[in-house]
Amino acid sequence: MRVQETQKISKMPIEIKNLKKFFKDNLENVDKEKYGLSWAGKINAKKEALIPTSKTLSPQEEESKNWDETENIFIEGDNLEALKLLQRKYFEKIKMIYIDPPYNTGKDFIYRDNFARTTKEELEESGEMEDGKLLTTNAKTNGRFHSDWLNMMYSRLFLAHKLLKDDGVIFVSIDDNEVANLRLLMDEIFGEENFVANIIWYSKYTTSNDAKYLSTQHENILLYGKNKDHFNVGLLDRSEKQDKNYKNRDNDSNGAWKPTPIHAKSGTESSNYTIIFPNGIEWKAPKGRYPRYSKARLLELFNKNELYFNSKGNVDKKTYLSEVKQGITAGTVWSYQEVGHTHSNNEELASLMGKGKFPNPKGTKLIKQLCKIANVQIRDLILDFFAGSGTTGDAVMQLNAEDGGNRKYILVQLDEEIDKKKDKTAYDFVKYDLKKERPTIAEISRERIRRAGKQIKNEELKIKNEKADNKKDKVKRRDNKLDIGFRSFKISNSNYRQWQAGDFDMFEEKLLEEAKLFVENPLIDNYKNIDIVFETIVKEGFALSSKISNKNQGEFWEIQDEDRKMIIDFGDKIDPAKVKELNLNQNDIFVCFDSALTDSDKINLIRSINLRVV
Repeated sequence: MRVQETQKISKMPIEIKNLKKFFKDNLENVDKEKYGLSWAGKINAKKEALIPTSKTLSPQEEESKNWDETENIFIEGDNLEALKLLQRKYFEKIKMIYIDPPYNTGKDFIYRDNFARTTKEELEESGEMEDGKLLTTNAKTNGRFHSDWLNMMYSRLFLAHKLLKDDGVIFVSIDDNEVANLRLLMDEIFGEENFVANIIWYSKYTTSNDAKYLSTQHENILLYGKNKDHFNVGLLDRSEKQDKNYKNRDNDSNGAWKPTPIHAKSGTESSNYTIIFPNGIEWKAPKGRYPRYSKARLLELFNKNELYFNSKGNVDKKTYLSEVKQGITAGTVWSYQEVGHTHSNNEELASLMGKGKFPNPKGTKLIKQLCKIANVQIRDLILDFFAGSGTTGDAVMQLNAEDGGNRKYILVQLDEEIDKKKDKTAYDFVKYDLKKERPTIAEISRERIRRAGKQIKNEELKIKNEKADNKKDKVKRRDNKLDIGFRSFKISNSNYRQWQAGDFDMFEEKLLEEAKLFVENPLIDNYKNIDIVFETIVKEGFALSSKISNKNQGEFWEIQDEDRKMIIDFGDKIDPAKVKELNLNQNDIFVCFDSALTDSDKINLIRSINLRVV
């Protein structure tokens, strides 16, 4: 039959012209037609993620808390620039990322990246404009409604992926407007195979009767791993209710246990038997039941003191609390009783800051549960580059206080100005209570962390001073000091002179003059030494929490990061012999002005140390 069909098909006339066109069209579109998410501006969003930044980080010691002692980091400014600046040091160092990005409600985005494209170009590419005429007027249904948001998210998620450790994970909070697109976007960046779960969080405990269709009561939290095969999911804490049946009735050295039957529902009559234990107790499975273990196994349990004989003559096996799973596997639906809801989160923040300072923040209960599922260990690093009110920083400090951990956080918040008309309470709070000339969301974030740290520290002291009735009531403590501080930085322009493309249009004499200045004095006028120090820290991949000391009236700086150090000498003339006396190894770096050393001195030093000249 198949042969006949083949012969029949082979006799059908073929139009060569159409066949050529078919292959031509398909070969041209072979790279275009593939499964995935496409939108106007995607190519430029990819390019934006790869363009090196010309920005740097300037320290804000006056805005920080415990500057010399803390290892926590707060960055004020555009998170796209921040993610680029973090790459050198924190590449594959982050255990968990949590972000709560702006939801796409159709309003303008504050995060508008410069893709060097006009609105007209984007509209024409998305098909919404033709020959200069706008073809659509519905802002929420046109292509740019989703495209603007996706352009903003793509480059940031692309860079965030690079910062995660191999066993790290990212959680992204999102509503239903973009969850479908976000899922496809993350499939592309993180890999569909690394999708772990879509967690549904019941964020509201009431329904809105004025809803046009259905009242939305939930939010989504997408969970992806950097490499899911290497991710060991964490367990949630067991409840007192789950543990209440475990008791140590006979002072067993193995600890608390609960009785479990040694008989089962299934079996055969031939498997039934009667056993007399060495203590003289005779046992046989109840009618309709069958032995769960063999005689040999029961005797082994008896000899190990793992059987319990009660006063009624019944025999049970001891199931020890230490043997059961030391936690609960999380589900994908989280109730507000478990992790809080919008109202309780507002109340939590209000207890620290007063009401009306930040709308609908996430709660610390939620973030702490995410940390547990991410299996964040006591020295791991957590990143949140949409910091908002600073909930993540608060939650990390709380976790450390609860188990004596030493987890660290990096928070990034845009220096978005607070709209006085829309958020007068927040505006007045920052302007008059905090006495800040330019009220921004970042100011609220920092103040929340300061107050949260103070509250946690007070609770810590209270617990230490109280005498617990028993060991179970005592909170775990370690010898390390609780870190409730943070170093604050602001994204700013580089301290190095930037050569502008337009400068080539200068007259020849002026161009040569500018070029000479650019070479002889590469730094901007009126720079601060500390700003150069931190720009060098970022460029050389040192931690922003590195220990820093300066000597000789600010000319000589020493930066220590784990097992390596960097020396920055701002002196006009440097003695090479003094540099060699520093005993720098191959991992260390010495930085100085180019003019501070002769050419021969540079060559000699390069042979023995890592020399960088400015």
